[in-house]
Amino acid sequence: MLVRLREPALELCRISNIGDCEKASLETVCILSLPELTPNATLSWATCHSQHPGHVPFSSNLQQNPPSHPHHPTSSSGPGKNTGSSTRQPEGKVGSRRHLRFEPRDRIINVVMRIDGASDYSRTVDLIVRCRTIFEFINAQAQGGTAGAMRTIPWNEWGPTNSRMQEGDSLTCGSHVGERRAMALPTRITIRDYNPYRVRRAIALLGGAGREITLECGSVVKAVKEPSVYRGGEWFRDDIETSLPYVETVAPYKEDECEGVFMDEDNLVVEVHTEVSHVHLPPSIKD
Repeated sequence: MLVRLREPALELCRISNIGDCEKASLETVCILSLPELTPNATLSWATCHSQHPGHVPFSSNLQQNPPSHPHHPTSSSGPGKNTGSSTRQPEGKVGSRRHLRFEPRDRIINVVMRIDGASDYSRTVDLIVRCRTIFEFINAQAQGGTAGAMRTIPWNEWGPTNSRMQEGDSLTCGSHVGERRAMALPTRITIRDYNPYRVRRAIALLGGAGREITLECGSVVKAVKEPSVYRGGEWFRDDIETSLPYVETVAPYKEDECEGVFMDEDNLVVEVHTEVSHVHLPPSIKD
């Protein structure tokens, strides 16, 4: 999936003849339109984040170097091994644990867009879409389309029910595992799970969407199905309504220096900034 900046739009592509280096080619299958910008707004850059640490295609209208983004380590198996599984074993039960193996379609993609307005003020927008949705559009085009034809699907036909848009922060560190995304703020950690099964289960346990419970640890859990509205302002021509369901868990964090969070299927590791005023080294280290 590539981000087109001028339209703006998402370009869904397929690699043909992947086994032959000389004949391999990138073929555009279809295009998913994004919400229309105002005449005075421009999409200056956009990037995609997913679970695979190497999946960060980048597009930019800027002539300078693209802005840096926090590294998103999402697997404990090391660089280049996209297993999505943890290496932790229960004590005394080595080898007895079932490892999760995520299928590519059972993940989410986070499209981060930086939009410049007429007043020299910019906004960063986060758009979440499930990989399964992307595959469905590609397969539908392959089965129903004519040879050589490329379809552009308007935003209103796919976006409102298959995505969730919210205000973003390009400096906030997050982590992806499967269909879950964790974001760290100075005093809390927010985890959103877009897996449909877990959404239905949460709604049944909570007694309905929109209701929330507070756990003994202080975390607040709720299931969200109702649409959210992103105000267009000077950036988008219209207000944008999206309604991809998710389960949200907000965990308070006592420290005020929480800078990042790293996640696998059952662990969260929080990065905390600390300052050391003076360190007493043992004589052996001093020598």
